[in-house]
Amino acid sequence: MLYGKKFRFPDKIDDRIFPTVDPNVTVVSFIGKTNLVNQLPTKISCINDYFKHPIFHSGEINEESSIEGYFCSKKKVLFLYSYNIYDTNTLVMLDKHEDTLFEKGFLHYFSNLRDTSTRHLLFLFLVSHICVVTNASSSFDLNYIQLFKTLDSVRTKLQGSVAEVLKTVPGLPKDWLTLGRLCSPRVLFYFEQRPPVLDENLKSLQHLMEDQIYRLLRKCRVITNVCTNSLFAIPCNQEFVFFKPMQQDRFTFLLELLNDTFEIGNESPSDFHEFLSQHITLAQTEGFSDNVGRHVGPSIFVLPPARVWFDAAFKLFDFFTNSPANGLKGFQLLHSILDVEGQFSEARCLKVLPLALAAYQENLPSHYSSQYHENKKTQAKALLSSHGRGPAVQKFLGRLDTECDRFWRNGRRMCEFPSIIGNPCIQPVHRVHAEENGDSKLPVLPHMSGVRYVSACSCGRRQANREDPYDVEYANYGFYRLIEEECCGRLRHVTFPIFKPSSDHFEPANLKGASKSLHFARDVEKLITGTEDLSLGPDENEFPALSVDHLSQVAADDHEESQTSLGKGEATEAVDEDNIMEIAGTHELPAVSTWDFSTTEYLPCMVHVNSPPGILPRYSSWSLVCLGSSSLYSHNAGLSDQPGFLAGSGFLLPWDIPVRLQHNESSGLDGRRTHNLGYSGKGKRGKQGQHEFTVKIFIGVEYECPRGHRFMSSSPGRILKATGAGLVKDSAQLITQNDVPLYLPCPCPYNRGGKALIAQLMRLHVVTPKAAVHVTIDPKVRPAPPPCPEFVTGFTEPIQLSPSSYWILRFPYVYEDENQIYTHPKENARAAQHGYLLKGTCGVMELANE
Repeated sequence: MLYGKKFRFPDKIDDRIFPTVDPNVTVVSFIGKTNLVNQLPTKISCINDYFKHPIFHSGEINEESSIEGYFCSKKKVLFLYSYNIYDTNTLVMLDKHEDTLFEKGFLHYFSNLRDTSTRHLLFLFLVSHICVVTNASSSFDLNYIQLFKTLDSVRTKLQGSVAEVLKTVPGLPKDWLTLGRLCSPRVLFYFEQRPPVLDENLKSLQHLMEDQIYRLLRKCRVITNVCTNSLFAIPCNQEFVFFKPMQQDRFTFLLELLNDTFEIGNESPSDFHEFLSQHITLAQTEGFSDNVGRHVGPSIFVLPPARVWFDAAFKLFDFFTNSPANGLKGFQLLHSILDVEGQFSEARCLKVLPLALAAYQENLPSHYSSQYHENKKTQAKALLSSHGRGPAVQKFLGRLDTECDRFWRNGRRMCEFPSIIGNPCIQPVHRVHAEENGDSKLPVLPHMSGVRYVSACSCGRRQANREDPYDVEYANYGFYRLIEEECCGRLRHVTFPIFKPSSDHFEPANLKGASKSLHFARDVEKLITGTEDLSLGPDENEFPALSVDHLSQVAADDHEESQTSLGKGEATEAVDEDNIMEIAGTHELPAVSTWDFSTTEYLPCMVHVNSPPGILPRYSSWSLVCLGSSSLYSHNAGLSDQPGFLAGSGFLLPWDIPVRLQHNESSGLDGRRTHNLGYSGKGKRGKQGQHEFTVKIFIGVEYECPRGHRFMSSSPGRILKATGAGLVKDSAQLITQNDVPLYLPCPCPYNRGGKALIAQLMRLHVVTPKAAVHVTIDPKVRPAPPPCPEFVTGFTEPIQLSPSSYWILRFPYVYEDENQIYTHPKENARAAQHGYLLKGTCGVMELANE
């Protein structure tokens, strides 16, 4: 029965396997190449054949390079064998690392494995007395010669470092520390396949193979006369070549195993057991002295205690495994010798790298965007990949990437801060404000994308180029404020409710806790228009209000004018009795107090229906301007003073409203007279005390595209096209009674790539009649699908437009709530369904008369 313990580097061995008296052990290592013919690798089979017992049952490989062993304290022998890249079984398992092979390439991965495996082989030569080199065929593999020379060169370079590691082992024999190894190990050669010769000629062939191997190794200076100076030694008077015998039948194998178990004399002992035992016996008794020549000294041979050997072996294994390849000179030499393909690849890529950098730097602007930078890097990498060779290409691609990034970031990087529309800033990297945190060396510059749009002013009479906006204030207020100085600054404007601070210390309101269900509905008494802040109409001296006494005369004149226009070919719509809307009572502008609104906090976004009450924005994103009298617009000529309109689209739509005027008077609660105003169907004669007439209002919803093209809409989603004679056949009925799309594809003929630009609803034109009625507007805009809020002007009641006037309401260029900024959609196909001007924008109210 055998007493022993299997172990594996670098796992520590249990001290209980050592006997009470620590024996001096002989170390035998099995290295070399194996094939896939045998069920078990040859290195394992040799150990099993020696002990005539299945010490190792399985040849499964879990790592690319590993060392396992078996310590038999009874026979004072320690066996080691290594799995490495030189075994065919190990090459087969490389398919498990497919991702690594694909990422780094086979040559790079195989080079690292070969480096690790060679280190393990050198470790075995330093800690062994006997090394059995296996050959996968019946002939000597000449590749071993280069491998042996490499190991000898590296061993010489690392001898001092190995001695430093051995100094840390307590109880180490002095000769081991001096030589750096136990001895010059004796090498035996094991051939897996037997040559096709007769049994009586096998011994002669074995001697011929020994002579051939000896001459090759001597000629290549792998072995010398003094074995201490060589990697290993070959015995002079003993056999060192063994051919694996032919496979025995099952009966013979079991009989020999039975004889060995019961220690019965066997006339046919195991050949390999006898072959190896003679060398082990010599090592345990006399030691090896394989020097050749007359003037050579004694050889150093150490049989260490088992505990000391394990202690030294584990430290040396850690040294050979964990030392970096670019550390000690010995490991650098090993890497350079083994990785010939890598050395060529490094030299080739090092030559191509400057060419790739020059290709990247060719024709570069002073500063450029990250996309342009990535495109140039792609071109440079393509050049390096096409001219570079081998596994170092990936490494140098990383270096090229780093060099290009460093060159770009060194003063050539573009700001690329996106505008509201999404265009990047083309300025160099900069600061917007001097007090901004960051690199103080950066210049202070405004953002600029280089993209310009053509937009009209608030009244629409002047067009100008506008910079791509980077903030909502410039988009909705600043641009129009600048252009108004040369155009519509003298016209009458309606002042929208804005924030007015009471001191120099104010801040934006915190809207995080604002309730989403809070509606922007306030009491009528809290109307935010004051006599000095808001003007809803012209001065009384310019446009005097209609009195009650001549109300009938005005209505008659307007009715007569309407009939005259109908005679010129303008059609009116019939009003059914079921569709009559009753308007009762009068509306007067109440006195307003401003103490209900905050003077220390302002709304950091636009006003919408969910905005908290009592907080106003710092500026208004809306504009309402009166161009003058209603006579400025001619329905036959259209908008002749408005530039940019597409042909046949510069007309307003008529909106005819039948009105019934009742003369009954009553005294209200405040002592004033009240007049009732109602609608009447066409052709119906009024009752006694009533007068019927038709009120004509002209309305137009104007769209504007980024190139300055403008057009009116005849109905929701349709573009207005008048006849060649300027005849408009459509009515404003569909515009006033339906939601109007906020965005439409522009029909301008010159579109890049055939992709239509998106036009946005920017103005509402209203021409009020000469009648005792007020046209009111109360716009609500939802610029995106729900849950986008509805944006309003900030007034709690509809805005009353003065009669006989031409009014233009300008909508915001962009919309902003507490969470985001809403701009035009990216897809033209669904632009008309993206946002809407909700119905109910226009209405009619009786003119108040004192």
